Amino acid sequence: MSNTAIGPLTSSERIQVLDVLRGIAVGGILVGNMQWFSGYGMMPQQLLTATPLADQVTHFLVHVLVEGKFYSIFSFLFGFGFAMQMARAGERGDTRGTLFKRRLAWLLVIGLMHAYLLWAGDILSIYALMGFVLLLFRKRSDRSLLKWAIALLIVPVLTYAALLILFVAFVPADALAQFEAGQAEFWYESVQKASQGTYFQILTDFNVQYIVGRYAGLIFQMRLPKILAMFLLGMYAYRRGLFQDPQGNRPFIRQVAMYGISIGLIANLIFAWLSGNEAPFPPSIAGLVGVAFYAIGVPALALGISAVVVILWKGGAMKKVLSAFAPVGRMALTNYLMQTVICVLIFYGYGLGKFGSFGALEATITAALIVAFQLLVSSLWLRYFTYGPVEWIWRQLTYWQRLKLRKPVGS
Repeated sequence: MSNTAIGPLTSSERIQVLDVLRGIAVGGILVGNMQWFSGYGMMPQQLLTATPLADQVTHFLVHVLVEGKFYSIFSFLFGFGFAMQMARAGERGDTRGTLFKRRLAWLLVIGLMHAYLLWAGDILSIYALMGFVLLLFRKRSDRSLLKWAIALLIVPVLTYAALLILFVAFVPADALAQFEAGQAEFWYESVQKASQGTYFQILTDFNVQYIVGRYAGLIFQMRLPKILAMFLLGMYAYRRGLFQDPQGNRPFIRQVAMYGISIGLIANLIFAWLSGNEAPFPPSIAGLVGVAFYAIGVPALALGISAVVVILWKGGAMKKVLSAFAPVGRMALTNYLMQTVICVLIFYGYGLGKFGSFGALEATITAALIVAFQLLVSSLWLRYFTYGPVEWIWRQLTYWQRLKLRKPVGS
């Protein structure tokens, strides 16, 4: 058994471009989530078409450039981090991933508290649960990881096709009109509840409904296979040493950038034009084609963006600009939860009560301002402290040891 110390990564062990990517991903996730925090993304299609053109264009561009891409980057980095942690665990003789399981268990607790007490759109609990599934793949070959990733990305397309067949075969022709009427009624009720409710009312009524719809949506959209697929691609990237030796892998990274961006943009334009949702309901032929292009375009563009960032980072010209995102990435969990606190205070009744009153453009500008604020706050915080506050708590629970939060004077 190795004498490798049990503890978090030291500064010298960190791969800084991963922090940069993580920070960019956290910012992109907020831009996508802001459509839902504000309520605009919940608006029925028949109402969306009546909103200002600037909002419709912004919403379309969010579908093309943002939706799914940045949580996919984060999932990819999660898989990379998992493989790194398993390698360190192996050096300690921990072949069962004990620390990683404890880490996931506490992440699940944090995620469930986030979902039930603040915002039902939580992704942390999903990552924690899928992380336990990821453990089953730790001994798979590189070839097997790629095969599984491709198969998992195809699953949502096949599932949607099966749903379309069942819908056409068994659902009455007048169901669409009834569904649209129900959507509109639900939307107006949600606006009233979210924008006017007290914390307790939102917690026990609106949030409960949102949680039920959220988890039903995750199953219907087959989000879990998509997340696991990106986890596996992250594991593969670690094994290939893509971030450990970007110079040695430069030709491959350039190919990923070129094909990922070109294929990703084309596929996402088609997806946004035909469906505008990763699993549009009611099912349709156009929706099926959109879902198929989503399955191609989202991972392609996510990997393409990641590769471009690595190339720019190694090129040096953009390094200073990109490095601004590294503190946000080092405090990714804190910043993700901070985004929720800020947004619920803007949109829910116990705050400013703006739910349902922001268009897509205003919501996106608000997201950009919050990200800019987090760039500043994260940089200032890490001047004086070693970890983000939530990361500090999470690490202590994981390693079951007290960690110093404040940096030594003069460090």
